[in-house]
Amino acid sequence: MTNLEGLVIAERSTGETGKTVTLLTRKLGCIDVYVRGGQKSNKSLSSTQLFCYADYSLEEKCDARGVLRFYYNSSEPKRLFYNIRLDAKKLALACYFAEIMLFAVPFGQDSENVMRLTLNTLHYLDNGERDEALLKCIFELRLLCETGFLPNLLCCSKCCKVEDDAMHLNLATGDLTCSDCADGEEGLYDFVMDKSLLYIVRYISLVEYERLFNIRVSQKYLERLDSFTEGFVQYHYGKKFKRLGFYKML
Repeated sequence: MTNLEGLVIAERSTGETGKTVTLLTRKLGCIDVYVRGGQKSNKSLSSTQLFCYADYSLEEKCDARGVLRFYYNSSEPKRLFYNIRLDAKKLALACYFAEIMLFAVPFGQDSENVMRLTLNTLHYLDNGERDEALLKCIFELRLLCETGFLPNLLCCSKCCKVEDDAMHLNLATGDLTCSDCADGEEGLYDFVMDKSLLYIVRYISLVEYERLFNIRVSQKYLERLDSFTEGFVQYHYGKKFKRLGFYKML
């Protein structure tokens, strides 16, 4: 028997009465869990619905091919994020976050920081204390940093200048260059940032989690930040996420 904390980020029917949920976990990344009678059982209903965060007790079994499978045994809900399900736009945004994680967080990956980022983001989305558009940008950028795509944001990679009126971030290399050192050929995937936008990107990428959601961004820079984080996601994950389009339609 395995005991762990998990957040439901996907669910689908399996057979006539069962269902399979995908849990984001701290130590095992994303795992699929089969819930016997999950479509009808009141016992497991609250803990196996989308965006429920709970303590789970799971059975482990290997199938005929030797693949490890997880089966739901019992659970104790900790947070349901109920208000997200009452608002269509909030729910669409949360589903977009889940879609990214299903792609970016594999089984077996240490996901302590990803779990912390996700729970904090859902907390603020649920209680409405932060701008939804800013939460989206914070989640996109910090998730990329936590899954191996943290760029070199400290200074120009060539002359070590800390800031300039225009700094170029090369998405392909992750290098930051000032205007004097920027190369046209290497700048194929450049995103140009002024001092204020660079500060915002540095803050979200590097600040400790206790202060991550304290940042405030003007509408002007929020639009530019949103353009940057979406492009960053698309470039490094190599795909467009369908649920993002649905969120933007609302």
